[in-house]
Amino acid sequence: MKTPKKVDKKKSRTPPRVNENDTNRLMRGIGVSGGVGIGQAVVIERLTTEICPKRILSPEEVPHEISRFEGAVEAAAERIKSIKKHIGPHHPLGDHAYILDTHILLLKDKMFYEGTKKAINAERQNAEWAVSEIMMRITSAFDTIEDEYLKERARDIHFVGERVLRVLMGISTESKIHQLPPNSIIVSHDLSPADTAQIKRECVLGFAIDMGGRTSHTAIMARSLKIPAITGLESISRQVQTGDTIVIDGSTGVVIVNPDPDMIFRYRERQELYKKYQQSLMAYGQLPAVTRDGSRSVRISANIELVDEMEIARSHGAEGIGLFRTEYLFLGRPDLPSEEEQFEVYRQILKGNAPNPVTIRTLDIGGDKIAISVSTSQETNPAMGLRAIRLCLNRTDIFRTQLRAILRAAVYGDCRLLIPMVSCLTELVTTKQLLEEVKRELGSDGIPFARQLKIGILVEVPSAVAIADLLAKEVDFFSIGTNDLIQYSLAIDRVNEHVNYLYDTLHPAILRLIRQVVSAGQAGGIPVSMCGEMAGDPVNIPILLGLGIDELSMNALAIPMVKKLIRAISMDECRELTWQAFQMYEAREIHGLLESWITERFPKDYFIDQS
Repeated sequence: MKTPKKVDKKKSRTPPRVNENDTNRLMRGIGVSGGVGIGQAVVIERLTTEICPKRILSPEEVPHEISRFEGAVEAAAERIKSIKKHIGPHHPLGDHAYILDTHILLLKDKMFYEGTKKAINAERQNAEWAVSEIMMRITSAFDTIEDEYLKERARDIHFVGERVLRVLMGISTESKIHQLPPNSIIVSHDLSPADTAQIKRECVLGFAIDMGGRTSHTAIMARSLKIPAITGLESISRQVQTGDTIVIDGSTGVVIVNPDPDMIFRYRERQELYKKYQQSLMAYGQLPAVTRDGSRSVRISANIELVDEMEIARSHGAEGIGLFRTEYLFLGRPDLPSEEEQFEVYRQILKGNAPNPVTIRTLDIGGDKIAISVSTSQETNPAMGLRAIRLCLNRTDIFRTQLRAILRAAVYGDCRLLIPMVSCLTELVTTKQLLEEVKRELGSDGIPFARQLKIGILVEVPSAVAIADLLAKEVDFFSIGTNDLIQYSLAIDRVNEHVNYLYDTLHPAILRLIRQVVSAGQAGGIPVSMCGEMAGDPVNIPILLGLGIDELSMNALAIPMVKKLIRAISMDECRELTWQAFQMYEAREIHGLLESWITERFPKDYFIDQS
């Protein structure tokens, strides 16, 4: 074997260079859990619908086939419950056991459960074929969803459907999950939460998955287990064989198949340096985000969607919750959440974060954000249709219930109400009138509620930017939702691979829109925050500070790194970089400016993907 060369540790912070044209060795995906894993591939085979038997039933066989399906659902539920029992409160995945509860509920989801029984009964399909057909229909219905979080939730239904299929067909891969050899890198088309929950942590060095993104359950659980993971690899499960040596870099999304000894040695160096870096980084989370010159302080908050995520947010240094998504309360269930159910969730969030502020976003569902429990007519262009505040004002029964729950819970902490997708002044005025009506109702009923509640809008539609000066007179704060603002402003369908290259947070047009919103907020005397993915990317921080953003809300895991960067820069540097960026014509020029500056200024940090 060739003796590897000694590596300069200063250089090993930069990922080793790999020939981009050598497609058999290099693959790129989405790095969702940091760190380097070096081990042997174990390929978990997927269950394809092509192997499902298809048979037309006689009328006499239908009742038995429905019973057979119902029995398979019960067996699948019992198996998931059994897996959950092994996840105690002190297990690394203890905070995520709720995911398995969700899957148990989804087994009886109306679209899946009733849809399958209807296919068996009306179309006389055998159970296996009916399940696979319903799974395909659900997948097709969610194909155009642009919101990654809800796209991943659709995959949950696919996971439970596949588990039912395995029961019906007598197929299991759980023995492979149970019997992983040491130093395994799990390679799969997809990986269900139940599968992930069964792995032996000491045997697994990483995940390399075809499907998924940053909000997938695989990503969430990998981060909790502190295992390097890469999703969105598209075809790695077909290109890799069990036993292949694999290097995965969860920080950059790079996978190298069968690397040479030199490459392995260099990645081992990077692995050790990354571990030491992460240990040192956590201390910054507990420090205030104040610039080096002391002239600017920025509140750093977390985006969360579940009560269980509060502890992770706190431990990483969140100074509040800048975005609490409420959609999950409405998803994967046949009915609407009651006022009491919502009240209890909001109360826990507010009480658990007191005295820090919590910004609760009202229901952002409809169009691409499909809730099974909210029945709306089919739309040809759902992303531009009845969604968010439009849906809430259309279904005031749902909206009133949520507002009542929020107002009641606001007694327990510093609550701020965030209204999504406001595109005109009328929507905002109508919402405020409805809020006052709900307050009067609660007062008449003698129910305690917060009489003073700060209200803001999520600026994510170009028309809201254009009239930001008018909207600023009606609200207490702005929050910029960059994910949708970029999509709507640049006329980009992020799902369309032919145009998604245009989606860029540093597009000159986007920076000018942000500047316009900040200027309107400052003129109106209200703070401006940002809660999109842009807020958590360290590369963007100098410009966001230079533009005057008051609060940044992000994935909790990004907080320590963002705080470290803020504490190391001055406002003069931020203003200078911002000025330079606004002289440039292309996003790539601005990326080059910021990345060069950060690489030179912080040569030993992982602020950017240097691959």
